[in-house]
Amino acid sequence: MPRTEHIVESDLLIIGGGSAGLWAAKRFTELMPEKKVVIVDKGPKEWGGLMSMAGGDFDAVIPGDDLNAWVEDFIYYFDGLCDQEQIEELLRHSYDRLEDYQRYGCEFFRKEDGSLKSIPQRGLPHVKLYPAKLVGRGGEDMVRNLVRQLRKANVESLGRIMVTDLLKKDGRVVGAVGFDSISGDFYRFHAQVVIAATGVGGWKTSYGKNTPTGEGVEMAWNAGARLKDFEFSRVWNMPRYFGWEGQTKLIPLGARFVNAKGEPFMEKYSPVLGVNTDPHFITIAMAMEIRAGRGPIYFDISRINPDDLILLKPQNGWQLMNYEKLSKLGMDLFRDNTEWLPQMTISYGGMEATIKGETNVEGLFAAGTARSTEPGVYAGGFALMSTSVTGHLAGEGAAEFLRTAAPVDGALCDDVDALQKAIYAPLGREGLAPRDVLKKVQAAMFPYDVSILKTEASLQRALDEIVRIRTEEVPLMTASDPHYLLKLREVRSMAFVSELYLRASLERRESRAGHFREDYPHRSEDGLAWLIIQRKEDGSMEISRKRVPLERYRRPITRYYQDNFRFVSEER
Repeated sequence: MPRTEHIVESDLLIIGGGSAGLWAAKRFTELMPEKKVVIVDKGPKEWGGLMSMAGGDFDAVIPGDDLNAWVEDFIYYFDGLCDQEQIEELLRHSYDRLEDYQRYGCEFFRKEDGSLKSIPQRGLPHVKLYPAKLVGRGGEDMVRNLVRQLRKANVESLGRIMVTDLLKKDGRVVGAVGFDSISGDFYRFHAQVVIAATGVGGWKTSYGKNTPTGEGVEMAWNAGARLKDFEFSRVWNMPRYFGWEGQTKLIPLGARFVNAKGEPFMEKYSPVLGVNTDPHFITIAMAMEIRAGRGPIYFDISRINPDDLILLKPQNGWQLMNYEKLSKLGMDLFRDNTEWLPQMTISYGGMEATIKGETNVEGLFAAGTARSTEPGVYAGGFALMSTSVTGHLAGEGAAEFLRTAAPVDGALCDDVDALQKAIYAPLGREGLAPRDVLKKVQAAMFPYDVSILKTEASLQRALDEIVRIRTEEVPLMTASDPHYLLKLREVRSMAFVSELYLRASLERRESRAGHFREDYPHRSEDGLAWLIIQRKEDGSMEISRKRVPLERYRRPITRYYQDNFRFVSEER
């Protein structure tokens, strides 16, 4: 059936309206107030992406802190797989963004003397987060205040539009195409520069992680962008019933995980750090305890000072809703030991980009978690800090690009008709339901020997299945209406991200940072390199190694975070 076509013109097109996208628009409009900015998101207009679900905690190097000491902590935390120059720039700008949030109206907890209250992170000597005062809804407050700033700058925002493909002219990205997931209308965006702030890939799990599915990565890949860090994913420890935000703050205050015997097992795997560490390492131990017959695993809060629970107890929003659901089941996170499970949530892979977001594709910039920043370990508060800073810097980078780039006319692209035909092809035909294909992707990816305790055999088994799904089932998916057409595109991208994850995990034959190979449990001498994935002419994936340039960096690597752990399988 004929579809209404909309053409949207802009100087800067931002795909993704979360933290990074909003900050990119804010900075760009400060530098080029006369230019038109359009933000397009697959979610509701101005919803704020995953930031709207975040607690609002924020890492920042405040005045008086030692920036160099923070950088060295992250080099240690990332097991040396750290772009020292980029991390230093992220941290250098962190307090500026925290101050911006406070100036816009966001509040953070303070001590009696008026100074910001901080919570140390992951057993690192210097890294700490600053908790939002609006418990459980600090991210929503950040969205509200940022959106108000952008309205003043006349930034146009469009929601419920799934962007599917980037448009290129003579090798330069000049826009994008997509469709309205309610009406089905076709959208064609023309722009002088594009920022991808589409977030990460994922697998439709709980804890607010059901929206990131990797379509931004897939469209960037199809445009020729280099990808990085796909062997790393976030495996989080989650309550068995409903999602929750807060272990990052509860653990430093005294919470711990215990097995079915009531034993606090993390001290066995890490006598130095115990439970005060990255969830990646805790979930490895959880999986080993469960496999050894000592499950289920419980979260024990008995050692926390009751006065500290005010930092975590939800006041309203989705966390209060889940808290009330738990209460109806007779469970109280702030009174009882509750059962927790490891859960694979999102990918850490993204586009390779400079600190200001420039990718290897002309006219395409990346911000937030659409770009690769961290190797699978996560300090609480790092995401809101890094997405705000990389968004802000990508806005600067896009403005600098436009000052020297020649104008282009996106209307001259000649592949739009073919892209439009491909978008709507699955509508109304007989085939497979996206949800059924999604279940098969999840079944391949979620077993512990694929997501946590990786081995050559288990990864290859999963890869064979994912390749089969992508080859045989993804092309047969069908959609009854535009909403399910969006779901179809999400499942397609999740299968794509899964293959990236598996191929990169097979290639890295060592354990480092957020990647654990049970058959290669130690660091490799040649492992200090990033894995870069590029698209070959035939569409296949080519993986190469990009060595960490230690000779260029001024800080030597003297210690490794993973040396605090000893994971030896009882079955091997």
